[in-house]
Amino acid sequence: MSDKSRLDRVYAQLLRHHPYGWALYKKVTKRDIFPGSCGYFDTDGDWKTLVDLNDGPGLVSQGWTSPGDGITGTKSPEAMTWGPKNSVSIQSNHVGGTVGAAIPGAPISASISTLFSTQSSHGAVLATQPPVWKSEIGSVGSAVRWMIENKRAMLQQHRDVFTKHGIWIVTKTYSTRRCAVAVMTAKSSTVEIGLEADAQGVLTLAPSSGWTSSTGSSAVEVHEDERDGLVVFISGVYFSPKVFSWGLSHTGDQGKQGGKLFRGDEDGDADDDVMLDMEFYPPLEEEEEEEDMGSELDSEGD
Repeated sequence: MSDKSRLDRVYAQLLRHHPYGWALYKKVTKRDIFPGSCGYFDTDGDWKTLVDLNDGPGLVSQGWTSPGDGITGTKSPEAMTWGPKNSVSIQSNHVGGTVGAAIPGAPISASISTLFSTQSSHGAVLATQPPVWKSEIGSVGSAVRWMIENKRAMLQQHRDVFTKHGIWIVTKTYSTRRCAVAVMTAKSSTVEIGLEADAQGVLTLAPSSGWTSSTGSSAVEVHEDERDGLVVFISGVYFSPKVFSWGLSHTGDQGKQGGKLFRGDEDGDADDDVMLDMEFYPPLEEEEEEEDMGSELDSEGD
């Protein structure tokens, strides 16, 4: 990984081993990116929505097809509590405060100052305030079918976006009202933050938590949005024009998709008859992949 890489790209790659999708370093709210949003990351790594697949009537009135219940039948959000998420290069140590579980029923949990350090050239840390909400569409296959049905219109209306950035349909998000992110870009760098321990001993971000110190080379931020929440991880399907092909293909290779998360420095051209290259992240399970993709591949290849 190049030391000159942009921080949002470095951060996403460092946390990719967590099974939640791509981690977002920059602040983005659930008003901007959500399950069913179709859009792209621009040259600066900012999300731009092109179409909201949850708005069936609006889509039809604009000339798109309706995505059906697979998109609009979004699953009920699921709440959870997370401890810190960090890259494999990170070590953590408690350096102050009260270590251990909070007193059951107490309104204030135990306060713990935690030091994160890396002996690698890069490290990343995410701390979240509970609850973390998991939200997802009803069917990834429905998102794929919608893009296939609207491929020609998408290329006609957003040709430049398709060829320069590629287009995503977001299928799942994890969000919280407050989060703290850190990226370390040199060996022996450290960052310190105050966390709270809940009744089960899980360390989480508190409303008053913040980064307290750092050494070496690092970048730290605290984001919050009380109204709708912040998106910290996304999953989705990435589409790009596939030239010189007779069919639709897809891959679960995280490395190939990783270079396209914040794409924006490539130019290209496309015509109305090119096929779509499609990649899932995280990769679908084999059984789910076969069920969702069989008919789409057959119809696109005819």
